[in-house]
Amino acid sequence: MDKNNIKVRVAPSPTGAFHVGNAQSALYNWLFARKNGGEFYLRIEDTDVERSTKESERGIMEALAWLDLNPDPLKAELRLGIRDGIIHQSQRKSRYHGELERLISSGKAFWCNHTKEELEAEKKRQESQKEPPRHLCNHKHRHHKTVFPATSPENKDWIIRLNVEHESDRKIIFNDVIRGPIEFEARLLGDISIARSLDSPLYNFAVVVDDSDMEISYVIRGEDHISNTPKQILIYEALELSIPMFAHLPLILGPDKSKLSKRHGGTSTADYQKDYLPAALLNFLGGLSYTFSKEIISKEEMVQEFDLAKVHKSGAVFDIKKLNWLNSQYVKMLTPDELRTATGISQIPDAAVPLITERLEKLSEAGEYGYLWEEPEYDVSLLLWKTSSFESVKKALDEVKVIVAGYDFKNGKEKFRKALDSLGEKTGDRGLVYWPLRVALSGKQKSPDPVDIAFVIGKEKTLERIDTALKK
Repeated sequence: MDKNNIKVRVAPSPTGAFHVGNAQSALYNWLFARKNGGEFYLRIEDTDVERSTKESERGIMEALAWLDLNPDPLKAELRLGIRDGIIHQSQRKSRYHGELERLISSGKAFWCNHTKEELEAEKKRQESQKEPPRHLCNHKHRHHKTVFPATSPENKDWIIRLNVEHESDRKIIFNDVIRGPIEFEARLLGDISIARSLDSPLYNFAVVVDDSDMEISYVIRGEDHISNTPKQILIYEALELSIPMFAHLPLILGPDKSKLSKRHGGTSTADYQKDYLPAALLNFLGGLSYTFSKEIISKEEMVQEFDLAKVHKSGAVFDIKKLNWLNSQYVKMLTPDELRTATGISQIPDAAVPLITERLEKLSEAGEYGYLWEEPEYDVSLLLWKTSSFESVKKALDEVKVIVAGYDFKNGKEKFRKALDSLGEKTGDRGLVYWPLRVALSGKQKSPDPVDIAFVIGKEKTLERIDTALKK
């Protein structure tokens, strides 16, 4: 394979949300292409008409755009089913039809008319003999090199199979870039089903034709496709096409070490767009199955370090705590404008940004700091400190108000805090000073240091909120 002509692809089905596993696969394909000066393509595998939706396809496009993993446009002259520079399997039926006819005419594929009952009986017999389930067709000769019309009632409920030698001792060996040599016995694959009809190809056949037409040089995908690879190699050979290199990525696991699924919580990129920055999610997904030189790493830095052969072989647990931590580190780097854009909260004042970003793990939590730009609402009972009375709270707030009114905020926080500490010593309880002030300024039991809040909202607002509390 010409390393100077690297072409890779990500090929999701628009039958649901774009899974984080798809996102990781897209990232590694993108990194490999960019590292080697190659092309990164997108293919929409939408042959499942009943389950495929335009909404899901839009979700795929939006996810890749959000992650900034935009695919390279396919060239129209490649005679593919292209729309907007992207290949769609649903627009390539004539292409599959022609290749299926070619295989059948050459005797490399055939129509199989075994009934469901016969296939089930064969499967049970193989299970009882502890053999791998596969179909060994003894009807091959009946329709040898016969090409039925796609609409013929004769082939209703039939299936097209690849003609595989049952008695062959051949071993199918491919050198996985990540895992090394992987071996399968051809005879244990049986006669592989490749299409329901001339106009309805099955997965393994369609992807071989597609990858060949797209000139894909490296097929980089999840390890759950390893068992498909020997079947696809046989199809490549039958069609007399060049076989690409294969690399199978480890699966992303849930906390129980099983494949990540909806029962573990969020599994689609859409589940994370509200709370996480795309750079943080990419950093997290990149580091799940690869060891980079540092924990916080940009996409561009990943490109420089990425080596496909060094991707981990074992699955990695999706650790939400690690993702939260990474996101918090990226949030700290945001400018005021970037924070406002990321959170969708245009009212955040510049002065509040350090106070928020220092504490934020998820973007949706920014709204909890609304008291930094809006007047807080709270019940008067919240002002009470432990067993204190309203009278003692009012007295403390009156004295705090005097300190605020007489203090020049240009002198900084420390002198202001010392003045409040002195008042706390005078009253014999610092909590009686700081608790009502915290509530008056934030309306919450838990908040940043009230001194920090005061310096964000300013002297005038601080006095106004103390007055509001005193009037409750």
